[in-house]
Amino acid sequence: MIDRTRSAEAFKKLIGKETWDSPSVTDRYGVYRSLTNHQYCLAHLIREFKGYGERDGPDKEIGHGIERELRLACSKHRDYRKGKIALAQRNRYLGHRKRKVQFWLEDGIANGSDQLSRLCESLLDNFDKLWTFTKMGEMEPTNNTAERDLRKLVIWRKKSYGTRSQRGKRFVERITTVSQTLRKHGQNVLSFIQKAIERFYYKSHPPFVSEAMGF
Repeated sequence: MIDRTRSAEAFKKLIGKETWDSPSVTDRYGVYRSLTNHQYCLAHLIREFKGYGERDGPDKEIGHGIERELRLACSKHRDYRKGKIALAQRNRYLGHRKRKVQFWLEDGIANGSDQLSRLCESLLDNFDKLWTFTKMGEMEPTNNTAERDLRKLVIWRKKSYGTRSQRGKRFVERITTVSQTLRKHGQNVLSFIQKAIERFYYKSHPPFVSEAMGF
């Protein structure tokens, strides 16, 4: 869905009441705070703390420390997903990483710059949202998959300056949704669109994406 703003109203319109409690992995944008099963994207935090690690003074060590621990947590979770380690082994390892992250966040509050201190305090206040993925079987610690799916649309928007009409928004929403869904299932996008246009001119029922995927 394309909207002019990232407001709470637009977000609620996008996800609907029925999915409000669904597992969600997002950045720390304020609109998402009221989600129930909410995981902060660790990839976003890794990039953020990497930036602090490139500064001088106490921020450098603290930034490096938190970045390292979060990277290790994501790496060990990937090992679990690939079947290299058992769930119990992953959980023990993440328990150590969790304590280390908490230590560095407390250090950041006490010794970091004002900006870093505020960030660390905010993360400690919502500390469980860094580890929701450890409690929910299908949840990942990052939203990298969604970021990759949206990348082409983001690049298109920057090059074209977006849309100016509701009709244009609906077209972009639908064509992007259809094309990305078909690509994910290894289907030919151009063939599907051709079929949709042919059926439109023959005034017959349009094809369903599920049909193209064999569902």
